[in-house]
Amino acid sequence: MALTAYAPISIPHALCWLAMRSAVLAHAETPHRGALYRRSVISIQSYTDGPFWSQSMALRQDLRAMSPSPAEPGPIASVRIPLGFPRDFIASSVPATAAPARMRRFVQLTRSNPTYHVRTLGCRVNHAESREIEGLLQARGFEPAPASQIADMEIVHTCAVTTQAAAKSRHAIRRASRGDETRTPTVLVTGCLVSADPQQAASLCGGEENAISHRDHDHRTMIERLAVRVDRWLVDRGDTPLPAPPIADQRSEDGLRILPVLAPPIPGRHARAEVRIQDGCDAHCTFCIIPSLRPTLRSKPPELVVEEVRRLVELGHREIVLTGIFLGAYGHETALRRKQRHPQSEPLADLLDAVAAVDGLARVRLSSMEPGDVTEPLLDAMIANRPVVVPHLHLPLQSGSNAMLHRMNRQYRVEDYQDMIQKVNEAFTDEVGLPPAITTDIICGFPGETEDDFARTVEVAEASAFLHMHVFPFSPRSGTAAARWTDRFVPDAVVRRRVRHLIDLEEDPIDGLSMRWRRQLLGRSVRVLLESEDEDGFMTGRCDHYARVHVPTRRRRHETVHVRITHVSSNRTSGRVLELDHPLKVLETKMEATR
Repeated sequence: MALTAYAPISIPHALCWLAMRSAVLAHAETPHRGALYRRSVISIQSYTDGPFWSQSMALRQDLRAMSPSPAEPGPIASVRIPLGFPRDFIASSVPATAAPARMRRFVQLTRSNPTYHVRTLGCRVNHAESREIEGLLQARGFEPAPASQIADMEIVHTCAVTTQAAAKSRHAIRRASRGDETRTPTVLVTGCLVSADPQQAASLCGGEENAISHRDHDHRTMIERLAVRVDRWLVDRGDTPLPAPPIADQRSEDGLRILPVLAPPIPGRHARAEVRIQDGCDAHCTFCIIPSLRPTLRSKPPELVVEEVRRLVELGHREIVLTGIFLGAYGHETALRRKQRHPQSEPLADLLDAVAAVDGLARVRLSSMEPGDVTEPLLDAMIANRPVVVPHLHLPLQSGSNAMLHRMNRQYRVEDYQDMIQKVNEAFTDEVGLPPAITTDIICGFPGETEDDFARTVEVAEASAFLHMHVFPFSPRSGTAAARWTDRFVPDAVVRRRVRHLIDLEEDPIDGLSMRWRRQLLGRSVRVLLESEDEDGFMTGRCDHYARVHVPTRRRRHETVHVRITHVSSNRTSGRVLELDHPLKVLETKMEATR
């Protein structure tokens, strides 16, 4: 780490030294980053008997008084001298108790904090983990590098759920590994690709120590192992890392594995922030590789989730998405409902109550829920906490055929799914008849899928009136049961045709599922969280129901506005602003109008 004392060149050099002396003394008095560092040792080495020798001696005396005992050397720190300061003196990042031979290790005048990039592929959980990784790095003094520059450390957080995702991950690793004549980055690869193919991942990033998987071989999470690797890199660089996470299988009082928090949340670029509350899956759907990549189920304690949400709201985020690999298993030791010790308990419903009560939070959204996990207590909690909890659920269907669901080893039948859709509609349809928004995942071409099976899927999709469908062609993944059923593979041409059919079912400009649902918004007032500006200069954002809305307004990002929907087309929903959601913002707008 570096302690920096800046002073313009135009100020007399004596005043520069006084400023540096004050900064050093203040540093000794103040714990660094939440008292994670102990008191630092700083020494000054002079090369000449220049005009400010006496100031150097005075600063040395102050530093000597601050030094811990030789038996307890503190972490190394340095004074970083700004460009243009007289070079008679240079700060050395060597403990006062170090042997003279180590005095050769000097801090360069232009040395700055290490930089990083985090490249993320895959699902919401991966994006939430990447935020945690960035928080871990920033707690250790790293700074994000501009996108156009090569960073000291390039981290690629990978996905391997499909063969296409794995290919994109490999390409991202190769791109991250490209250095230039000035810098060769250290590349660390994390996530599901490492778990799926550790040897290949290691070959792409310079060795096994740089490939960090989710596999729980030492009771540490992937991010805990990443912290150890980053700390080793800092030691090699000559810095002092934070204390390493303890090796322990952390469990709650009732024996559930805990998902730890290693660093405070950091501000993001978006109004929406994902909070990872659960990890791991043991449901073993026959097409899914995740249980072999993330086999250990962990849940983040409710008090830690609430504190993380509170901090994110303070940092400016208005919407929180609670996410997990198997969100319905939050607070349970298994994702298999028939094996849960307390299947009637609803930890997720209790957590939703607590999160929705955080002051300043505009919206809470659940990421992906298995149909059987949308229980009566959870629906009650969602309704009780409206409008903070939004009327939108992502409920994977995968197939509308019971024969296919059985072969997929899903935990529901088509009838269960349709009953659940009906309950959600009854619970969330508002007083003017606007139903909740349901989005889903569907696999086309699962081994053995017949034309009749696919026709049933189309029927269920139409009856469910989805706002959006994520349609995937079946992707055989090594190690899964479905990958071995090669005799039942559906021809590629047939799979492509079925995928296209479902996409057209949603996107038809006249009568597609998306148009049908969004037409219901015409003339209605919806709440929109402004997120970005589009190519036409409109502000865009998601309404509570997750439809993207374009608004002609000069209002700022992260504001919540009420919008009257005036136009719906095949690729656009737009309207005019009625009012700002927050009363203080309304007052500010009125005051600006009178100026």
